[in-house]
Amino acid sequence: MTRNKEIKDILKEGETNAIEFKINANKKSIGNSICALLNSEGGRILVGISDEAKIKGVENPEQVSEDLKKHLIEEIVPDTPIDISIEYIDDKAVIVLKVSEGSKQPYIYDGNIYYRRGSNTVKATSKEISKLIHQREVDEQHWERQVFLGFTWNDLDHKLIENTLIESKENYRSSYQGTNLQEFLNHYGLMTNGSFTNACVILFSKNTSKYLPQSRVRITEYANSKTDNSLIRDEVLEGNLFVLRNKLENYIENLGTKSHFDDKQWKRIDFRYPVKALQEGIINALMHRDYSSYNSQLTISIYPDKLVIANSGKLPEELAVRDLKKNHRSFPINPDIAHIVFLRGLIDKLGRGTVKINEECKLAGLKSPTWKQSKGEVILTFNGPLTTSTSKRHKDLKANNIDATNDAISDAINDAINDAVNDAIDDATNDAVKRRLKEELKLLYIEESLSLRSLQDTFDVGRATMQRDMVLMNENKLIDFIGANKTRKYIINEKLMKKLKSL
Repeated sequence: MTRNKEIKDILKEGETNAIEFKINANKKSIGNSICALLNSEGGRILVGISDEAKIKGVENPEQVSEDLKKHLIEEIVPDTPIDISIEYIDDKAVIVLKVSEGSKQPYIYDGNIYYRRGSNTVKATSKEISKLIHQREVDEQHWERQVFLGFTWNDLDHKLIENTLIESKENYRSSYQGTNLQEFLNHYGLMTNGSFTNACVILFSKNTSKYLPQSRVRITEYANSKTDNSLIRDEVLEGNLFVLRNKLENYIENLGTKSHFDDKQWKRIDFRYPVKALQEGIINALMHRDYSSYNSQLTISIYPDKLVIANSGKLPEELAVRDLKKNHRSFPINPDIAHIVFLRGLIDKLGRGTVKINEECKLAGLKSPTWKQSKGEVILTFNGPLTTSTSKRHKDLKANNIDATNDAISDAINDAINDAVNDAIDDATNDAVKRRLKEELKLLYIEESLSLRSLQDTFDVGRATMQRDMVLMNENKLIDFIGANKTRKYIINEKLMKKLKSL
């Protein structure tokens, strides 16, 4: 889904507990609302939109957004990442401000604590403030905020800290305007009462693996299958988060062209993984991995036809794997680490990293990457070229391979087809049949029209079963028949197709 389409959908939905419209860029009004969102569940403010969701636009949006950024960074306490972007809708500029739920609640703006109550921004009650303070006390017990005993100032890379401080100012993302390095660390919760947190060790230690061996990264490259005798490279990298990022980026930039032989087409396929997508995958893994256990790991495995990044941890309960290919709320596992990465400008949009990965792979002509959560790991797989034929893709559908159809259509269309079946087919129909109906509709969307025989072969079911599926969907206005009995083909219902094509 494009940002333009996403914003238009927001306008249709109207203001909610996570969405607010502002007709102009009044700093105080926007500051109150951003503070409230930080103290609630996060959300977005759209500037240049009337209360009736009409697009009015913002004059001189670049200067306005720059002024807003500086004001909010200086006036909201404590410091927090705020995304500000300019989007053009119908040739009118709209400023979009986005924040995640704050990790250091309560947040204060202009001497007050604001809260989100429904679609309204209000001053927090004493009960709401008490709840926020309690949540902060719970958050302070998080692993990255625990003090690492025995770690000293001399164990830190002072030059790296200085560069981070300078870059945070140059990026207009930091409210700290001093030059004292220890004050800078204290300002961002990386130093407390003269001691340094685990997050500080991960970010700025000169010898991170000495203190936290789980910070290491392993790279393994295979010439063929996953066997020891086919190894091209097997290396363990050490360093703080920024050192590891630099080493890994240098590696992927020099990864070069990969080749594999496609036995279906009887030819060699040469391709390159999109560097920007790999960069996003790497920084996401370094930021969001679970560092709390000494046996946690981050591994990068390169095969002839895929590249896999696996890091210890799990997705937040609020986030499902299917959400990663869409714009989604940001739920950083390590908010202090993620904030410093944000200050350095290494991530631009909260909740957009996985979307960017997907977009870059599609632009490169590669199959969409896949995310999977398994046995305490989050696994991101970058796939090689799309070399499978239509018949092979249809065979994959026999096994209800949902990923295969999702790769061929957009997330919006995929969701719309799923919703159409769920709404039209009653609960008496079992889930297995519903799943097959959804996949049949998706295939009809891709191929436009298919015969009963083609559908049978694709889904490996009998003629009677497929006929029942088609009659059921026709009765519920999901599909139409065209042609006489002997030449009959099946197409998506005209009204439904018109809706899908508008997405």
